[in-house]
Formats: sequence, C-alpha cells, structure tokens
Amino acid sequence: MNRIELINLYGQGITDCETSPFEMLETLHIRSELHQLSLTKEEKKMVAAYDLKLLGNAEQVFEHTSKAYDFSASKEKMDEWWWHLDLLLKGEILFNATSLYDDVI
Repeated sequence: MNRIELINLYGQGITDCETSPFEMLETLHIRSELHQLSLTKEEKKMVAAYDLKLLGNAEQVFEHTSKAYDFSASKEKMDEWWWHLDLLLKGEILFNATSLYDDVI
C-alpha cells in the first residue's frame, strides 16, 4: 500500500465512529505507521488535516476505541499522542502544533 492510500485510510478511519472499535484501533495503527514514514510536505499537510479532525473528535474516538483498547495502559511514545487520548482529554498533555506547522509550511 502506498503512502497516499495509507493517508486516505487514516482519514476515513478517524471520521467514521460507526465502525467497530477494532477498526478504529487499526486506524490508530495506521497513524503510527505514517509517523514512521518520510512524507512529502503535501503528504504531511494531508496527515495534519486528518490529525485536526481526530483532535476535534477526540472524545468520540476515545469513547469508541476504549471498548477495544485501554488507553491508560498505552506504552507508546508521547510523540504518538493518538495513543494517549485519555491524557489529552484530561489536559495532562498538550498537542503541539508548532512543530507540525514548521514541517508543512
């Protein structure tokens, strides 16, 4: 699967809370895969736009995905903030858009 297809799958996944919690969990895995890739500026912009949608729907995504995943037990690095939606929603971590801005502008 190429990068654009992965980005589009991520985008579809984070906007559809009607899927199973396991499919939403797979969407977060796709986001982690994207995090590891060297993306072009255009691809970074696409991912950033979907990240903003995820942030806007963070509570819904958290509630839905929590049926299949315990966010409080996440051992993922903090730079993969999508695995720490519980902390994000509690205000214990903040999403830093500055580095994202530098990467895509």
